[in-house]
Amino acid sequence: MGRPRRAGTVEGDDLLAAREDWLAATAAGATPRPLPGARDLVSSSWWRSRGTGLDPDRVLAPVLLDASGLHERRAAHRLTPVLATARRLLLEEPLGVPVLMAVSDADGTLLWVEGDPGLRRAAERMSFAEGTRWSEDAAGTNAPGTALALQRPVRVRSAEHYATAVARWSCSAAPVRDPATGDVLGVLDLTGGDELGRERALQLVRAAAGAVEAELRVADLRRLVAGSAAPAPAPVAMLRVLGPGEHTLVADGVQRPLSLRHSELLLLLLADEERRGASAAQLAAALDERDLAPGSVRAEVHRLRAVLGERTGGAVGVSASPHRVVGDLRCDALDVRAALREGRVADAVAAWGGPLLPASDAPAVRELRAELEIGVRTAVLEGHDDDALLRWARTAQGRDDPEVAAQLLRRLSPGDPARGEALARARRLHVS
Repeated sequence: MGRPRRAGTVEGDDLLAAREDWLAATAAGATPRPLPGARDLVSSSWWRSRGTGLDPDRVLAPVLLDASGLHERRAAHRLTPVLATARRLLLEEPLGVPVLMAVSDADGTLLWVEGDPGLRRAAERMSFAEGTRWSEDAAGTNAPGTALALQRPVRVRSAEHYATAVARWSCSAAPVRDPATGDVLGVLDLTGGDELGRERALQLVRAAAGAVEAELRVADLRRLVAGSAAPAPAPVAMLRVLGPGEHTLVADGVQRPLSLRHSELLLLLLADEERRGASAAQLAAALDERDLAPGSVRAEVHRLRAVLGERTGGAVGVSASPHRVVGDLRCDALDVRAALREGRVADAVAAWGGPLLPASDAPAVRELRAELEIGVRTAVLEGHDDDALLRWARTAQGRDDPEVAAQLLRRLSPGDPARGEALARARRLHVS
């Protein structure tokens, strides 16, 4: 659950030694006694953990959810629509040290683990990962599990953890309650080095939990005012694949780069208008004219699921074979296609950002790229919207097109503010 403590600190070594003595004494059948140097809540939690039969040297949080189960649990969870608030407060308001933010459900199952990549890789080695259960009865004393057991904010430092594998990590966690019922919905947790087990980290997590509860309360009131008890819709995500810049995924107002292969996969799945889904073999053929192994595609889809889960909070995912996009994801290229098919030429030009994934050589992408560019060009040339034609003439695709220049010159009458621009373009392209 975070970055290990540095060996050699006096406090850490003392606590580790006391921990070993306590474990040896209780293993020999000694009567319950406090863990030396530990707080009461830690000692009580240790006895609860010991009572479950957990061996501290063998504790490993169980994996309860696969990718599909994780997606379903996230999609149905009340914290999904307000996850952006937790991210902003816990990940974007730094404590000056690397951190991980974990969000569990009421059973202690981790639904999201995000933050410093190095911490995340280290945490995964001790099973602190999405889909694992960290309730006290499953993983022993730890901040998320003990916060659930006590139903109040808790911080756990280094050797205060019951499991030996976690004895060099520190964390602070606070429950999040349903404002309508008071029931615990889950836990917010901050994990890292020593600082994450200190009081200021606990105060930050407690404040974040309060902010999330307040946002849930506001959402409930809005639905009440609107006369609807339906849950608030998940935020719409947008795949941007038009233009020479980076292909990106926009979610919760944050735009982040997406790899070319993941962009291609999402585009092809979204472009399937019948939503039949596609097998790994079908996607392989659409992505590469040569022999692209379906196994490689399956591996990329698996990685894509993880990226979508992290960036959209589980609101968008990819189903198991046949693969299809699950959730509300728009795409700028497909917005252009829809506008063209519905005769909304001005909207198609307004949404145009440039060629579709120009770096992609995938056969299906090349086909859709040509369809869009030819479609927009034809629509503005054959239509009667002079403004749309002018806007197209200003794009990289229309700027050096003689037919566009000639059409624009014919349409714009003397006195039109844009006629001078049209004349200059016609002269440059030798159009009369």
